[in-house]
Amino acid sequence: MLREGPPLQLVSRRLKKVPATGSVMFLGEHEHTIDAKGRMAVPAKFRAQMDRGGVISKGMGVCLSVYTMQGWEEKSAELVSGKSSDELRDFERRIYPSASEIELDGQGRMIIPAKLRAYAELGTEVTVAGVRDHFEIWDRATWQSYQEKLEAEGGTNPF
Repeated sequence: MLREGPPLQLVSRRLKKVPATGSVMFLGEHEHTIDAKGRMAVPAKFRAQMDRGGVISKGMGVCLSVYTMQGWEEKSAELVSGKSSDELRDFERRIYPSASEIELDGQGRMIIPAKLRAYAELGTEVTVAGVRDHFEIWDRATWQSYQEKLEAEGGTNPF
C-alpha cells in the first residue's frame, strides 16, 4: 500500500518529512560569535538544511542573507521576474558579485567573507535570525537597535 504525503528524506540519521518543493523554514533568533578567521557556527537547528551548502549575500539592510542552494535559485527567479531590463541589471550588479557559495566544516561552521563582514558591519558578536526561507546575520547591537525601532513603531506583532 502506497502512503500519500511529502517524500521522506534522510536528515541527520532521522527520517524527516520534506514538502514536495524541497523548501525549508528557518525560524528563531540565535546569538553567536565570529572568530578571528571569519568563522561562525551555524545554529544547530539550521545545519541539516545547510548540509549541501548554500549562498551568502548582502541582505536587505545592514545584514547578510544566507540561503540553501535551492532557496537561492528560487529567490533569484522570484526577484528577477517582472523587472525591467534596467532594474534587473542594477539588481544583478548589486547582488551577484557580492554573493559567495558557502559550505559548513565538520564543526558546523561557515566562513563569512571579509567584504561581506565589512558590508554588514559585523563585530564578533552577532545575531542569526531565521526569516522563513533564509536566515540573516546581523551585528548584535544593530539587531537590537532594529528590534527596538520595530517595537516602538508597533511592528513586532502583526497578529
